[in-house]
Order: sequence, then structure tokens, then C-alpha cells
Amino acid sequence: MCMQTNRMRVAEMCRNKTTVALVVVIVVLCCVLLFKEFRGPEERKFFVNDNFQIEKDDVMNINDNFQIEKDDVTNMLIAQRNNVSGALNLKQQKLGQLECEKLQEKQGATSKTGGWCKQTSREDSGAHMTDRKLVPALIEFFQGKYVASFGDGPGRYKQLLSDSGKLSGYDAYDGAPYCDITSKGRVRFLDLTLPQYGLPLYDWVMSLEVAEHIPADFQSVYVDNIIRHAKEGIVLSWARPGQGGYQHINERPFEYVVNLLDSLGFSHDKDTSEKLRNAAELPWLRNNVNVYRRKTKYSDTFAGSPDVYL
Repeated sequence: MCMQTNRMRVAEMCRNKTTVALVVVIVVLCCVLLFKEFRGPEERKFFVNDNFQIEKDDVMNINDNFQIEKDDVTNMLIAQRNNVSGALNLKQQKLGQLECEKLQEKQGATSKTGGWCKQTSREDSGAHMTDRKLVPALIEFFQGKYVASFGDGPGRYKQLLSDSGKLSGYDAYDGAPYCDITSKGRVRFLDLTLPQYGLPLYDWVMSLEVAEHIPADFQSVYVDNIIRHAKEGIVLSWARPGQGGYQHINERPFEYVVNLLDSLGFSHDKDTSEKLRNAAELPWLRNNVNVYRRKTKYSDTFAGSPDVYL
């Protein structure tokens, strides 16, 4: 009887130990599950974030590489465009010289695009006149600015304004096929009837008594060349109908010019225009010199500082 009782006690104790062990196992499992429940999502979140960051970095790298490649292509296209423009300009100069030779340098001869032949483009030909009383007013107005003259003839304006030492710079261009020779290097050939690129970006572009010499078919190209290279504005003198003069083939009313430039983003500066006209001595400049200011800040995808070429 005693032995049976002892066996029962031992069995009961074993069951109790098993139960305790089972409870402990269950508790441990619950703890593990609870731990995973609270910690698992956070860990998974970090894991997802890490992957997202990696993918984001990959996309950023792709975008950066694409931007670099895009910039490289843009720069290459700009360089090619500038080279083509320069080659066409040089070709046009040679053609103009051939045209002048064919005309046997007759007095008053011009190329088909309006450039004066060698005999006439010389400063001592009598065809060019420099308004020396206008020069001081121009120097004051252009002080500290980088200026280009589109149609500078023999380059006397360049010499006088540059010698003042008050301008940041002054580049002179003209469409006369022999201008680089007749101006003794002061003026570079530039056919304004061709779209011109590869030139510096200027604060101001001046073009005095040039527009009326440009054939009407090329007028839009001429105007576009001027406005594209002027950051701040233009000083323009355009002969009016009835004025008369040497090879004037495209005279325009003042109102026409004002409206044209207004449509292209330039407003007429009445006060400054009057100041320059009053300073001038030559009758056509007293009538025709006008200042046009850009209405909004110059903005061009390919533009930059004055030493960045368009």
C-alpha cells in the first residue's frame, strides 16, 4: 500500500514538472512572438528604407550622369553651330570680295548683301563720316560697359571710344568685305545678313546708319543678330524714308522701328535718345539716333558672362 502511494506521488510530481516545463516553454514562445511582433516591423522598415535609399541613390546617379551627358551634347552642338557660323561668315567675305572684283571696284560698288567695296570702305573715300561731337555723349553713356558696334565702317568710333579708357571693352564689326584691311585691323568682318553665333555677349550693341543698307529680305536676320547679343539694350540709327543717301535701300519710319523692337522685347528710352541726338552734329544722327532698352532681364540657355561666346 505504501509503495503504491509513493508511486502515485512520484507520478504527480512528474506531471507537475512537465506542466511547469510546458508553461515555461509557452511563456518563452509568447515572449519570442511578442518580440517579433514589436521588433519585426521596425526591422523590416529599416530594411525597406535601406533598399529605398539604395534605389534612390541609383536614380540620383542616373540623373547626374544624364545631366552630364546632356550638358556634353549641348556644348558640342553649340561648338558645332559656332564653327558653322564662322565658316559661313568667312565664305561670305570671300564671295563679297569676288563680287567687288567683278565690279572692278567701281565707285559706289557694294556686295549683294550691302557691304561696301574696298574703294568706298576706306576712311578717306569721303563716304564715311564720324560724328565727333556725339562721341563724348556715347562715352558717358557706355561708361563701364562692354560694347559692340555692328557696322563700324573704318573703325573710327572704336578708336575714339576705346582711347577714352572708360569702357569695359569695344569690339567693331562691319559687312564690308575688305574692312579688316581698310580699317587697319580695327574692324572685323561680320556679314549681318547671316545668322551670327560665336560672338561675345555684350552689354550694349550700337548700329549707326547700317539698317538702311541691309536688303529688306535680310532685315529680320540683321535685327535678330543685334538683339541676341545685347544684354541691356541697343543704340540704333535707322534712316527714315526720304532721307536719301549712299546705297539706302531699306529706309523705315521711326514708328515702324519702335513697334518692331517693342515686339521683340525692347522699349524706347525717350530721354536718353534725346540726349544723344542733341549731342550729335550730323543731321541724320540728330534725327535718327535712338536708345532701346531690354524690357526684362536677358535670359538665354546658352548665354553667360561677356567671355562666354554665343
